[in-house]
Amino acid sequence: MTRVAAPTGKLTDLETAVLRCAAEGATIEATARQLGKSMPAVQDTRHRLMGKLGATSLVNAVHLAWQAGILRRERHGDHAGYAAHLYRREDPCDLCKAGERKYRNSRRKQTEEQAA
Repeated sequence: MTRVAAPTGKLTDLETAVLRCAAEGATIEATARQLGKSMPAVQDTRHRLMGKLGATSLVNAVHLAWQAGILRRERHGDHAGYAAHLYRREDPCDLCKAGERKYRNSRRKQTEEQAA
């Protein structure tokens, strides 16, 4: 088992966004389009973040980021996603707010059915 090297620098918001796109399998072109950047800018950002993580490839960078906790699996659109936002002291996104409303309505309905 290999040891996880500590990142040598804090990733910028752009580097984190590019890394997240890479983790989702997006190409350089798709990442550039999604982030509103040029393809050379995305390539430069990929190389910079790989250096900061001490990675030998983009796949290795994604792996190291998961191990270091830089990337995390996030749920959206349900009660757990809403709770995760609150746990991180963030304002829940609209999708999670809608999921929380749906969850609360279903719980309310269950309670009413049990009372009847």
